[in-house]
Order: sequence, then structure tokens, then C-alpha cells
Amino acid sequence: MKKGMTLVEILVSLLILSFLLAAIFTILNLQTIKSIQVQKTAILQTDAQVALTLLKWDLGAAGLAYPKQDDAVQSFPGTGFNNSDAINLRAVGLGFESAKIKWSWLLAKSSTDIIQVRRHADADMNFAVNETLVVLDVNREIMYPPGDITVEGTVNFVFIDQWGDSIPGLLVDVDNQVGAIAGLVVIRKYAAIYDPGVMISLNANGQLMRGSDVLLENVEDLQFAYGIDSDGDGVIESWFNNVPQFATAGQKWAIRYSMVVTSRPMGGYEYAIDPINIEDNSYALNALQKKRKRAILTGIIAPPNLQP
Repeated sequence: MKKGMTLVEILVSLLILSFLLAAIFTILNLQTIKSIQVQKTAILQTDAQVALTLLKWDLGAAGLAYPKQDDAVQSFPGTGFNNSDAINLRAVGLGFESAKIKWSWLLAKSSTDIIQVRRHADADMNFAVNETLVVLDVNREIMYPPGDITVEGTVNFVFIDQWGDSIPGLLVDVDNQVGAIAGLVVIRKYAAIYDPGVMISLNANGQLMRGSDVLLENVEDLQFAYGIDSDGDGVIESWFNNVPQFATAGQKWAIRYSMVVTSRPMGGYEYAIDPINIEDNSYALNALQKKRKRAILTGIIAPPNLQP
């Protein structure tokens, strides 16, 4: 006579099966959470790298056609969210605005209020009436005189060089006499950021700001340090929280930038390092902040336009 399973045996079997299913579900859930965390971390790092690239463009372009004796770089330590630093960069054109910069060079020596410059095939890149120009001397500084000059008219012509070659040229009539040698660079001043500059800062919402534009979300800290080659050996030895007058010191100098970017809070995750120490800033994390992953990005750049 065949014997079936008793009710007790069925209940025990169901209980064991439920334990197995719960264990499988827990493993799958943990794997899903881990996969989401990895994905969020990858997105975090990608977005941060894009923002960092834009920041490096700005730092690298700072002071283009800006007199070295002036404050092309201004530092604002500990003035932003979470005691973060800010920096203001003055230049003719920076990362986003670089396409708006017009430049050419003198084809011949000048001693009048009409200069001869190379003409570009793209007409939009040539100087136009009412634009403000500056001429850079051999030290990459603005020539004074004439300083700022305004375009009053332009005429296309063909320049014949000393070898008899034809070069497309542009006769530019300006409002002041220019005394300069051939080969010097002429640049259009992009007034929107030339003198006021563009401020890189961190606001109270944890957003990395470039002027009034948001570059990146979920930024926890932004710090800058300013180094100088104090002994002339080509190596940056001394670092400061404020930017000294490097431009007039005749010494190589650099900007060190550090940025802490976080993910959104993640369940089951806890950041191991507390407090956070970046440059001269130190801050503790609360329980919610510890649930965020972090990417700390840093680097050093020596603005080429501002080196001695």
C-alpha cells in the first residue's frame, strides 16, 4: 500500500522552500543593488570628468591677452558652500567662449592707424566694425600704447610677402595709431568676460557653478591652492591658499584644483572615511552623507598665458 506525505511533512517542505526562495531573493536583491551602485558610480565619474575638463579649459586659458601685472586670477578661499573655495578668471575668452575669439597677426610693420592682418577664409573669423582689438607684444602682453583700439572699417586686399607669395590680407582702420613690428598677434577682446571674468564656485545646493551656469550637480567640496617655484628649479615647492602676485614675481606658478563629487544616497552603503580632508578644508559627515559614494578629482595646471 502506497503512503503519501503527511500534512506536517508538506508544511516542513514549504518552510524549507520559503527559506531557499528568501535566500535567493536576498542574493538577487544585493546583486541588483550592487549593479545599480556601480552604474551610478560610473555616471558620477563620467559627469565629473566632463565638468573637470571644462574647468581645466578655463584654467588653461586664463589671462589670454591680459596684462601680467593685473589680477587675471583672483582667489576667494573658504567663501562658498561647506567652506569651499572660489576662483575668478579673467581673459579674452575661456572654454565655452573660445569660439567667439577672433585673432590674426600683423603682416607688415605698422606706424599708422591702419594695420595689415592675415584674412581668414571664414569671414566670421575676421575683424569687424566696432569690435575692440588689442595687439600683443613679444612678451604676450598688451601693447600700451595703443591699448584698446576700435575697428572703424575693413577692406580686403592681397599682401605680397618678401618671397613674392600672395597672402589674403585685411586692412583694418582703427581709432588710434599702432606702432608695431610684423608678426605680432592681434586679438579681439571679448568684453563679456575679459574684465569682469568668470567665477567658478560652489553654491548652497551643491552645484558647481560657472558664472550663472550649472556645470555639475552633487558637488560636496571645491578647493584651490596656488603654488610657486620659489627657487627657480622648475618645480613647484610652495603652496598657498591665496593667489600671490605670481605674475610680477617672474617665477613659474600653478593652480592645484580638488573637487569632491558625490552620488545620491544609496541604501546599504556607508562611506568609510570621516572626516573629509581636502587642502585646508575639513568637514564631518552626517548619517545621510555617509550613504553617498565619492569621487575626489584633483590636478595641477600652470596657465600658459600667465607664466613669466
